Amino acid sequence: MTLIQIIMLAASAFFAYKIYEHINTLKDEEAGQKRQEGDEGSRSMDAFSTADAQTLIERADEAMQEGNFDKALAIYSEANIKEPKNDETLFKMGYTLAKQKRYDEALEYFHDALEIDKENPFTHLEMGNIYKINGEFASARNHYNLALELDPQLDAAKEALESLHKESRDEA
Repeated sequence: MTLIQIIMLAASAFFAYKIYEHINTLKDEEAGQKRQEGDEGSRSMDAFSTADAQTLIERADEAMQEGNFDKALAIYSEANIKEPKNDETLFKMGYTLAKQKRYDEALEYFHDALEIDKENPFTHLEMGNIYKINGEFASARNHYNLALELDPQLDAAKEALESLHKESRDEA
């Protein structure tokens, strides 16, 4: 073997080793990301699902019950993309945002839901709750009253309205 052949062999071995190290580094990074993100398979399925909007809403509802609001919101968002202008999806997105104390965003989704279905007492109830939290008592009272007009048996709206009256009397 000549000196040039030995140098070429050594260089080839060196580069082969560097490629081997790089591949192992990529595998380690991928494993670390899987541990950080949780189960990669379910994340991919949820993020790029072929499921219809109703199935996605059901999955998001399950995530809500588990208290995983970020996951639920992501799935509701995908359902909203697949079936835009669905009042149920818009309401649930607003509800999820409200649970995260992202009230301004929640109100936007509730307003969008009301544009589609003005007869949903729960949307008015949740909007009333947000307005009450924000100290906008007149708006809260208005939405609680609308909720009760639509569903006179809605106990949550009755209780919220009574609480609002009591708070306003206590402040006076």
